[in-house]
Amino acid sequence: MGFMTGVVTGVAVAAGAAAWYLSRSGSRFRDQYRVEDRLADLGDDMERRTRDLQASMNTQLNELRSKQGATSERLDAAAASAAEAEAAVASATAPDPDTETNVVKGKKAARPTD
Repeated sequence: MGFMTGVVTGVAVAAGAAAWYLSRSGSRFRDQYRVEDRLADLGDDMERRTRDLQASMNTQLNELRSKQGATSERLDAAAASAAEAEAAVASATAPDPDTETNVVKGKKAARPTD
């Protein structure tokens, strides 16, 4: 039983020492290159840029939607006024049903030359 206790104790101490060594060597690397700070700054920068891009895209989409609505209203008004003008011209130039005129246009016959 003493042998097994020694093996378990040795494995536990070795695992603890390995964990401590890895944490110390990792902290030296992290301190030297400040990886965590750089990653945090990069994440903050990406988040800020994403928010700015989303805000500008929303603004542009809203402008396009408002322009599209105004354009369609103007086009509807222009189409209505064009239809009214066409109806007015058609009624002003409509032939009088009481007067019948037949106009036939033709080509003059060519005279034979001798």
